[in-house]
Amino acid sequence: MSPLFAFQLRRVGRNRQFLFFTVLLPALFTIFFTKVFGGFAGSAAEQQEYATTYMVSMMAYGALGAALGATIRVSFDRHSGWLRQLRITPVPGSSVVTVDVAVGMLLTLPSLVVVALVGRFVNGVDLPLVTWLLLVAVLWLGSGAFVALGLLVGYSLDEKAAGGAIGILGTMLAALGGLWVPVAVFPDFLRALAHVMPSYWYAELGRDVVAGSGPAPLAVLALAGFAAAFAVLAAVVARRRPLYAVAG
Repeated sequence: MSPLFAFQLRRVGRNRQFLFFTVLLPALFTIFFTKVFGGFAGSAAEQQEYATTYMVSMMAYGALGAALGATIRVSFDRHSGWLRQLRITPVPGSSVVTVDVAVGMLLTLPSLVVVALVGRFVNGVDLPLVTWLLLVAVLWLGSGAFVALGLLVGYSLDEKAAGGAIGILGTMLAALGGLWVPVAVFPDFLRALAHVMPSYWYAELGRDVVAGSGPAPLAVLALAGFAAAFAVLAAVVARRRPLYAVAG
């Protein structure tokens, strides 16, 4: 583990608000909504299907929130002069970006694992071990799209705007992507809108896995396309945005 990676990981990992909103809150949502609304699902099999589907949605919600929250600090680092300071050190610029991506990816894992454990031991979601492992792995890899999106926002906005933008963006991705309410109950125009949201395709990866099949090629291609677009835009913006000197 490189010193820079360990340092950046500690910075985010010590943030209790980050841990609450990305790990504890999705787990609490999973328990609340399955216990409150799961009883309306009908038979025991339908209740299990609802619990499984909502678990996947909350895994996706927590992971995308963690990815965005872990990378938004780029805006603060740029404004404080930290990124400029790193540029004049022997650390290559590519290594700095690699560390940011690695930290963002790693910090999505706690939410994925905790919500999965809640689904298994609180709501009784019963899946084969291989399916559990594949579900976490697929959603972990898919979270890279939101790490790229977080970097794009972080490089694009100043630190005062970035925090609010991430909150609004996370809410829109969750609501319009069908993570809080199933897309099946959306009116037609919102259902069409959901299909152009990266969060919808992200959750679809998990739903395909728990359904007993591998991720559908369309979902993989859609999310990969979003990830590539966000990464390219983040690189373009990063080159054009000025770096501030350390104050004082």
